[in-house]
This record gives sequence, C-alpha cells and structure tokens, in this order.
Amino acid sequence: MIQAIQFYDLLDCLAGQFIGAQSARCVGKEFGLHIISAAKDYFSIAIIPEKLSHEQVVLGVLLDDSCHIGSRNGYTFTIYIDLSKIDGNAFEIFSYIILAHEICHFAFYYELFRKLGENTRIIAHSNFTHTVSKTLIGAVTREQDTTSQTIFDEHNIKELVTNLGKYPKKHFAKGKETKINYHELFFSFLKHLHFDKLLRAFSGN
Repeated sequence: MIQAIQFYDLLDCLAGQFIGAQSARCVGKEFGLHIISAAKDYFSIAIIPEKLSHEQVVLGVLLDDSCHIGSRNGYTFTIYIDLSKIDGNAFEIFSYIILAHEICHFAFYYELFRKLGENTRIIAHSNFTHTVSKTLIGAVTREQDTTSQTIFDEHNIKELVTNLGKYPKKHFAKGKETKINYHELFFSFLKHLHFDKLLRAFSGN
C-alpha cells in the first residue's frame, strides 16, 4: 500500500534545496527509509528552473536514463519550474503546492514500479517503459525525443490553486489502475510541510 509517509523524506530533501537554492536533486539514500532500495537505484528526481511558454509554471518530464547512459536502467523525474511566474512574497506557498502535486505524480510511478516487479533489470525496465509510453504517448510534443522523455504534467499557478487537491485519480494515473488515494496523499504532504502554519504567517494571523 502506498502511503504518504513513504515520501516525507523525499519532500524534505527537495523542499529544503528548492526553497534555498531554487533547484534540487534527490538520489539514492536521499529518498529516505521508506522507499524500497530498488526504487532508490531506479529513480532520481530533479527540480530545474526553466523559462516555460505562455502561463505554464510547472512541467513534469519523465526521462529514460538508459537512452543517455547505456549501462543504466532507470528514470529521472524532472520538474521544470518557471520562477519568474511565482510571486516572490508567496514563493514558499506556491512551491509547496507544486511539490505536493508533483510528488503525487511520482507516487503513481513508484506504485507502477513495484507492481512490475521491483527490480532494475532490463526486462523489468522494458516493461516499465512500455507501460509508460503506451499510457502517456499522447502528451508528447513534436519537438521532443519520444524515446527518452515523456511529458506527463503541465500546469499554471491559477489552475493548481483553483483545483487544490481536487484532481481525480485519472489525472495522476492517466487511466491506469491505481490504489492510491491522491486527495489524501496531497493534503498529507501539505500537512507534513506545515502548510497551514505557512499560510497563517503569510496572512498575518
């Protein structure tokens, strides 16, 4: 069963870096005690500041590392964030909303990895890649190399705030089977990040 506590160390790792340096990376042991060892070898997560088109403020991309590093079977979940579109006075507030939402997406891929055998061998990697590509291929833009990356999430600030915690399961699982309660997951992440306290401080209460 996928539970919020499994991702708290990951959240702390990413939030601590991003709030301080506006970029972040989580690999290996930094995922914490509650993520299985095979997944720590298979996944990494990066947050990169990037200018994005139109009103887009966040773009999630799953990168197949084996396309660039022949000996590696695994994926890097890369979150591009356009810092210029985030109000500086509310930077932490918007950052926590973005992080909580994007780690809900990562939770689905962690669930899928476990469902497909929990290992990094070539056959398991091929199965994972096939499932990901089949599920998300419609979201790939023409400019991108479809063999190595798949866009699966893009949002602007207004949409994220308006739909705070209201995204349905199909948004995160793209129609695939999932047992995760994403509503509960999202608000557990915000609670762990002391979001209510942050809001009260921002509003002066």
